[in-house]
Amino acid sequence: MEQKENKRIMLTKQLLQNALLKLLKTVPLRAISIRELCKEAGINRTTFYNHYGSQYDLLRDISQRFLNSIAERLEKADFSDRESVHRRVAMVLEYMAENRELSILLMNNNTDAGFAEGIFSLPKIGDLLDAALINCRDERKRTATVSFVIHGSYKLLQDWINREERLLPSDQTEIILELAQRVCEQRDLA
Repeated sequence: MEQKENKRIMLTKQLLQNALLKLLKTVPLRAISIRELCKEAGINRTTFYNHYGSQYDLLRDISQRFLNSIAERLEKADFSDRESVHRRVAMVLEYMAENRELSILLMNNNTDAGFAEGIFSLPKIGDLLDAALINCRDERKRTATVSFVIHGSYKLLQDWINREERLLPSDQTEIILELAQRVCEQRDLA
């Protein structure tokens, strides 16, 4: 019985996620009502509120699943070679390109400030920033630098994924890493 119930819950959540993503193609998140979302999903409002408190919670759930999918891909990869930093970041961009429509919807509609941090704190990605700033002893400067790199890189990703004619993921990765490295290597950060 529990397995059937779990399948029902999974199906309900999938219907809601699909409905939200469909609506986000034409309507900003703040303008999507729960009533409209439930109508699109073909479920009642009580069922919605059994799983989510708002459309923002639903978007957070979709965002977390997106980040988990990238993390799973990174965990399966072998990063023992010298090009591992570049390959890690390129894998994130490749995933985003393969899931471009979802990436665009999440990056353009995400009201969660933590989404950008979520991408750059994925296992095997967040460690790169920590390693680059290992000699930065001023915690305020370190925190500001991390924020600047994360949000600047996020904006570069957002601009990249929204372009019809994009650079290859490896070429965009090169730009992001070069700029991040320049910021992290500033002498006065120590």
